[in-house]
Amino acid sequence: MAKPRALRLPGSLRARLTLWHALILGVVLVAFAAAVYAILANSLYGQVRQSLVERARQVNDAVRPRITYSHFSPGVEIFIPPPNTFASSDTFVQVSTPDGRVLGTSENLGGRTLPEDPVTSHSGRPDFRVVRVGGEEVEVYSSPLVVDGRTVGVVQVGRSLAPVRQTLSQLRLLAGVGLLAALVLSVGVVSFMAGETLRPLRRLMSTAESIGSSRDLSRRVKLPDSGDEVGRLAVTFNEMLRRLEASDRQLRETLEAQRRFVADASHELRTPLTTIRGNAGLLRAVPEMSAADREAALAEIHGESERMSRLVGDLLTLARADAGRALERRPLDLATLAREAVAQARALTEGQKLSLDAPERIELAGDRDALKQLLLILLDNAIRYTPSSGHITVRAEAWRDGGAHISVSDTGEGIAPEHLPHIFERFYRADPARATEGTGLGLSIASWIVRQHGGTIEVESEPGRGSTFTVHLPPSLPGERENGAASRSSAETDGRRGGGNL
Repeated sequence: MAKPRALRLPGSLRARLTLWHALILGVVLVAFAAAVYAILANSLYGQVRQSLVERARQVNDAVRPRITYSHFSPGVEIFIPPPNTFASSDTFVQVSTPDGRVLGTSENLGGRTLPEDPVTSHSGRPDFRVVRVGGEEVEVYSSPLVVDGRTVGVVQVGRSLAPVRQTLSQLRLLAGVGLLAALVLSVGVVSFMAGETLRPLRRLMSTAESIGSSRDLSRRVKLPDSGDEVGRLAVTFNEMLRRLEASDRQLRETLEAQRRFVADASHELRTPLTTIRGNAGLLRAVPEMSAADREAALAEIHGESERMSRLVGDLLTLARADAGRALERRPLDLATLAREAVAQARALTEGQKLSLDAPERIELAGDRDALKQLLLILLDNAIRYTPSSGHITVRAEAWRDGGAHISVSDTGEGIAPEHLPHIFERFYRADPARATEGTGLGLSIASWIVRQHGGTIEVESEPGRGSTFTVHLPPSLPGERENGAASRSSAETDGRRGGGNL
């Protein structure tokens, strides 16, 4: 058995709104017209019946009994007024005996009689009936004619229903025409208003299609002045376009940065690989090479291998950073960490004076290895660009709110102002002639470490007079401080148990 097909509404929102409005309005108008028609019909039929009851009562009131004597025995004679006395142009009157014998009729019946009502004739109860007299429908009211408590006859009063039926027919015609006119007018008005209301939506659709085809996310929808839901939709759509434009711009910049990163990494790896391959080939091609030349080739291979190892390590660190790796922050002593980094960096100096200005303790939460790597990157950078007679100073200071800042200053060659905005970019070097001295990724890693700790890094530099890198680290969270206190307490307890030897 085939399934019935579901009713499909028009695809246009304007058409659907108009259709639903027409259906609802049509149902309401039909229900209202039916109610008015029913009320008016009941009222007209009620008026007809009320007039018939009133006319029958008048006939009953006009009947007068009169006592007569025949052979000295008393009797009762009933006087019945002529039916024409109570008749009118649209009202018929007929008086008959209980057994159905007609005593008199009004002249407007024209020799016709009203049919007997068996309910009134046999039970004496009033009754309404609709009968046909001379081809027209007549409402007849049959009432017992009572004199001194005795039913002496039946009074029948009838009224033609033609005027009522004609009035109701005209009402039906007027209601049908009015209903149709109201529907047509309402549908036209609603269709026009829906079109005007949905015009901003059409503009929005057109703009969206144009943006989709041109991929121009900088375009915006013109906001209507209505301030209604359509206006708020346009505002939401423009906000969505703004966010999409920002996301698209960020995505493009990220992809471009990745392309540059891959290209720069390939370039940086190609140089040491070429050097290693060349020296290795030379060693194989010249087995009788002098000891000095062999040592120089091996030293160059070793140096380039270390440089490539550092580069690969830095690339791995940045790759993990791009993958969303988060550093684990634990309580630590930043002053002790700074002293360790300075002591380790002194082995890299080439005559530069390296000093540290820090308090006894600076409690902070952070990743110990990452922060030490940050300090070593800044110190290595300062050592590379500071002459042997220069001075490098490391300062660490705690903030009043619990945070800290640490700075690395040098008296080196400084950085030109045009290079300052780019020094934290990957593989960027302010002095391309010294490209072999580093991987060009150190400051990028330093910037990532600072951001992971929720801090900031700033640089001040003046060519010929040196540079200062300042790192601001935020205070520890309450939970991190509590963990730090617990760690210190545990460490002190372990120390006492072990006799104080760590």
